[in-house]
Amino acid sequence: MRSSVQNKPGEGIRPIVMNRIQTEVLQSCSSKFPGYMVLIVDEASTRIISSCVGMYKLMESRVNLVEDLTKKRAPYRQSAPIYFLSPTHDSVDRLIEDWTPSKKKKPLYADTIFLYFTKTLPDDLLQKIKACKPLVKRLKAFNEVNIDFIANEIRAFHFDMESSFAPLYRKNHTTTTNEEAEAICKSIASKLVTLCAQLNEYPHIRYRSSSPVASSLATHFHQKLTEYIGSNETWWYHGDSEHTERGRATLLLLSRADDCLSPLLHEFTYQAMVYDLLDVDREKITYRAEMAGSVDPEGNAVDVMDKDALLNDDDELWVELRGKHIADVIQILSGRIREIVNSSTGVALSAKGSKAKALSLTQMSNALRALPEYREVMSKLTQHMNMAHRCMDIFNSENLIDLSELEQTLATGKTDEGKDPRVADMVEQVESALGEAGNILARFRLLAIFIVSQDGLRPEDEERLMDAARLDPFHRKALQNFEILGIPIVKAAEGGNRISKSLRKTAMKLISKGNSDNSDSQYASSRFACELKSILLELQENKLSLDDFPSVLPMPVQSLESSGYSSMAKSVRSTTGGSRFSRRSTTDSSTESGAKLFGARQIVFMAGGACYSELRTARDLMEAGGPETMLGCTHLISPGQFVKDLASL
Repeated sequence: MRSSVQNKPGEGIRPIVMNRIQTEVLQSCSSKFPGYMVLIVDEASTRIISSCVGMYKLMESRVNLVEDLTKKRAPYRQSAPIYFLSPTHDSVDRLIEDWTPSKKKKPLYADTIFLYFTKTLPDDLLQKIKACKPLVKRLKAFNEVNIDFIANEIRAFHFDMESSFAPLYRKNHTTTTNEEAEAICKSIASKLVTLCAQLNEYPHIRYRSSSPVASSLATHFHQKLTEYIGSNETWWYHGDSEHTERGRATLLLLSRADDCLSPLLHEFTYQAMVYDLLDVDREKITYRAEMAGSVDPEGNAVDVMDKDALLNDDDELWVELRGKHIADVIQILSGRIREIVNSSTGVALSAKGSKAKALSLTQMSNALRALPEYREVMSKLTQHMNMAHRCMDIFNSENLIDLSELEQTLATGKTDEGKDPRVADMVEQVESALGEAGNILARFRLLAIFIVSQDGLRPEDEERLMDAARLDPFHRKALQNFEILGIPIVKAAEGGNRISKSLRKTAMKLISKGNSDNSDSQYASSRFACELKSILLELQENKLSLDDFPSVLPMPVQSLESSGYSSMAKSVRSTTGGSRFSRRSTTDSSTESGAKLFGARQIVFMAGGACYSELRTARDLMEAGGPETMLGCTHLISPGQFVKDLASL
């Protein structure tokens, strides 16, 4: 199916999906039917629609109701139905049931039907639809939109496949030959094809050669993309003879099993902390807000209520703050609230109030009530201030600052002062921290970080650290399952009394470049850089090894020439050790922001799930002047979700 939308270079996947749905589905339907319409969705298509099109946009196209295909629905005979469905047997059967006449049931909707599927409809389901004559004769549109992914950020996507981890990694095999893993790889490949169809990309396919999952996925994707191109003769791609404004993209396929350290560490950037420490249901978070309408005798708000908010690209403040350190987030929010309170409109409130350096939530609520012209922006500011303070409350109550410093030393192989710690000293510190930590997930993460970063415990340390960790059966199982991923719990007896600087022997070359020295964090508690950073830097400079990351087809010479991004690899380095939550001094206090949205795209896909530090890394490298980079995954993982995935093996 041809994508007729002409995509602008650098506009990202989420705007492309929004534009495609609005123009080729909603506007197309509204131009063919003069009245109101009903959008009918199943579970999978609901997630696709809700990730990028809000109710306001739907109502602009005269869609005044969204219905669940699986639930009993009231009739709306004056409204035309827009079915936006995933091509499954269940959804097609329910669609046909809607339009199969019977004495007891009349049609639910008007006799103008618009039918769209998220991806290619299998032949057997197409025949089922053709056999339903009452449905076919009412069809005014029947199309496959090729959007079988969730565009959760402007340049990030996932497949909502939380249950894929166990089938991909359950057996410690050398080739993915079991049927479950093959089925998952084929499903991932099909979804990746719909992504490339929307982006108009025919990418060079590269993969980690040591990963059975990435290798299998590369084979299946190449096959399915070739089939798609062969059956869509009018489809075009960036880099063909008629579209030369940018070159062909590169798709790099990676596996979560090759970096199990990054999802375990405590992160101090806003988005990562929110998803780690707070209760977030997909994108929805509930927070406590003081009500502007209720006051005590002194004029202060006292009542609170629960409010829901969505953490997505529609929230401009969330987009601005999500990649920043939590200390910077609180400083920015406090400053903006103070500016509003001290504005000419709010002088009276400020004078009453408060010469204090920090505003309380009650004072914020007073400002919200007294400054109605700022109500919307103040509401959003106080929402994020509430969330940031909740993160910090948990952070402080669980003493995560000391724990995180220990994690950083283990992960980087260096102390904050740049010294090489002794293994015996680290074992003592880890044992002590495990004994003091009350949270079982925190204990699991610390022990797992020690195991993964050191490629196993020394035999003489196993019993004492396991006892100190006090893991329950669930977490013991999760820990033991690292061995299924090729990470030993206990290493073979060998010499050496220094902390290892490598995550895994197979990734030593890349990881050693991505630990502390190249980290551009200004904070002592955030020295570690995930493996993906090293890989992306080498990919952007065309230095990524073709032995370690081969291409399915030979890479053309021009794609291997230098792309001019080498200056982007320069990072801000720490010159002195910082302590705890303080800023680290840098060689240059100013940073330039602004991605160069030209040249060929780089699309990275992480089978087994991507963590929020990796999302931030991809964004940061773009903002530092790199090429347009998109990061996708089977599902997004918080530390808690990663532990659940491990336990599912």
